[in-house]
Amino acid sequence: NSARTVLRRGMGSNPHIYWKKIFWKEILKVKYRVETATKKNTKEFYKPNEDYFLVDRNNGIFIILDGVTRDKIDGIYPDPSPACEVSKIFIDKAYNYIMNVSSKESDYLKIIKNAFVEGNKEIEKFNHSYLGSFLPGTVGIIAIIKDNKLFYGYIGDCIGILLNKQMKKEFTMCQTKLIHEHIKEFTAYEIRHNICNNIRHPYSYGVLDGREGAIDFIVTGEIKLDKYKELILLTDGLEQIIKEMSIKELFFSNATELLNSKFCDTSTDDKTVITVRMNLDENNIKNC
Repeated sequence: NSARTVLRRGMGSNPHIYWKKIFWKEILKVKYRVETATKKNTKEFYKPNEDYFLVDRNNGIFIILDGVTRDKIDGIYPDPSPACEVSKIFIDKAYNYIMNVSSKESDYLKIIKNAFVEGNKEIEKFNHSYLGSFLPGTVGIIAIIKDNKLFYGYIGDCIGILLNKQMKKEFTMCQTKLIHEHIKEFTAYEIRHNICNNIRHPYSYGVLDGREGAIDFIVTGEIKLDKYKELILLTDGLEQIIKEMSIKELFFSNATELLNSKFCDTSTDDKTVITVRMNLDENNIKNC
């Protein structure tokens, strides 16, 4: 293997795209397995997959993004989607920042927070020349596994959970819950311009669209991994899987099986999953 092996998921317009990849790390060096899977929505055939992710298996860096759905322009959905473009812009900038700084800085929460800030600044450059009033944006999670700890940061409504055979811990909170509950009380313009990235509004939520207000919604934290065997990152719309599947079902399902679950509805939204099985030893690595 090379010193750095990075898997990036780019987006296309193929309505039937289905993709997965499994990585095994060397048993004696890093003891975890990574699998990723993504499905494009099957209802809106004209809409490209706007999920995006990056896996750096050698450095324990995992990023998952969900581009914010756009409006049609003159009855046509933009392709390439600006939401795809800003997701790629963010992930490239954030990842490169982490790689450049982590060799000199050991405060991973600070690194993650600054990676969000730098990525958002890069999106602002793209959006500076954008002609529409609805700025392209994205939401997501950055996770770094280091020294038997999970360091994470998130914004928006993607989902992050840790689990073993008996317990699970969801370490993200859906920032769009309140606006969804009150969505009929506001126009789309009010939601996008007065509520999104406005920390003073009671139903506010964050989107990485280049505006400085997005930084107020970045949440970071760290969790010791002694009790946990698996990390799962999911884009929004997969809440039903978390609610309906038992802990054991979640634990023993790989990324592809989660997306093929009867609880996963891909008709109206793209779905992406990253699973990271951790703390494997030489005896059980083949049976995980």
